[in-house]
Amino acid sequence: MKKSFIVVAVLCLAWVTSGFCHPHVFVNAEVKALFDKEGLAAIRNHWVYDELYSAAMIASGDVNGDGVISERESAWFKDAVLTPIEKHNYFNYIQQGTVFLKAEKISNFKATVQNSRLVLDFDVVFKSAASADYTMLVAVVSDPSNYIQVTTNMEIADVEAPDEIDVEYFDDGLDGLTLFRAFQPNVKGLYLRFRSKK
Repeated sequence: MKKSFIVVAVLCLAWVTSGFCHPHVFVNAEVKALFDKEGLAAIRNHWVYDELYSAAMIASGDVNGDGVISERESAWFKDAVLTPIEKHNYFNYIQQGTVFLKAEKISNFKATVQNSRLVLDFDVVFKSAASADYTMLVAVVSDPSNYIQVTTNMEIADVEAPDEIDVEYFDDGLDGLTLFRAFQPNVKGLYLRFRSKK
């Protein structure tokens, strides 16, 4: 009897533990690196959620049920979706040297419903000053725990920069980058190299 209980307990523990490794929410994301005259200013995020999560969140947040998210309702979505992941940099990770840059805040947030999907558009504000020498960054939008599977199409990632900033960029895997070793092996990063033209 005791042995049976232990086996059942271990199986239950394995089942619960494995549950943390598999995604429960799915997001298709697109990103754009935004620069101002001083250097990196933000990462623009465009997130489209899966049908199931979208239906549940829209049912909760679209108070009047008209299928259109008002400015007041949009604030609810920001608090419900992004506030819980604030401590995780809103799943926006930028490596500079041997550290991750800390996200300063969210700006330009907007929640909409498109084709019955919840869509979030927002900028995660970062600061990395440009100098006469090139600065190297790697930007990744992903949930390392894989509870939320954020699939970011880095092949169509883009950059917006003023004439005063010289930027080169490409997408690639994260092999050999120690800070990203906890991320899923299929996750790609946006590699950025920028400098001031002054």
